[in-house]
Amino acid sequence: MADIEESAEIKPVITEATWGFLFLRLWIGFRMLFAGAEKFYAPVVVDEDLDLTEYQFRWEHAKVTAEENIHRVVADNAFLPLNPKEFLEKVFHVDPEKVEFLGGLKFDLWFAMALPYLLLVFGAFLIVGILPRTSLFMAGITFMLLSIGLMSMPDNEGIAALGIHVGLVAVAMCLVKQARFNLTKY
Repeated sequence: MADIEESAEIKPVITEATWGFLFLRLWIGFRMLFAGAEKFYAPVVVDEDLDLTEYQFRWEHAKVTAEENIHRVVADNAFLPLNPKEFLEKVFHVDPEKVEFLGGLKFDLWFAMALPYLLLVFGAFLIVGILPRTSLFMAGITFMLLSIGLMSMPDNEGIAALGIHVGLVAVAMCLVKQARFNLTKY
């Protein structure tokens, strides 16, 4: 009996992996939060006579940012068509009448419009510790979709940066079992 009691090792509740997950979770959360907030900044004319503009945070700027900064830049620089209908017509030479059911759907613009809100919500969830597994999964999906968009342009520096983000999310997903400082478990 004495041998069993002596060999029993007490494992700490908070380990290095616990701290590692906390730091990763917070970094990814703040990265998403600030990236999402950045999408609500747009130039506003302050004084027309002096041609003065300044960047201001406004909720309605998300649409301006999505249409002008994201959609237009990708549409002008991508070597692949952005919309499913155009993609099928250009790449696979599908008859336009056969894909008419897709109409003028602009999936890329939908993503650009939803992106700031996705980044804000899941960034805040990660910082606070709400649904860390789901939030990390959504962060990974968001970073992957952004990477695919940049791959079509191509923007090697942006792709590399987002690749690091995806790698950090993958490491955080491996460490999520060590989470101790969350509000919810999943």
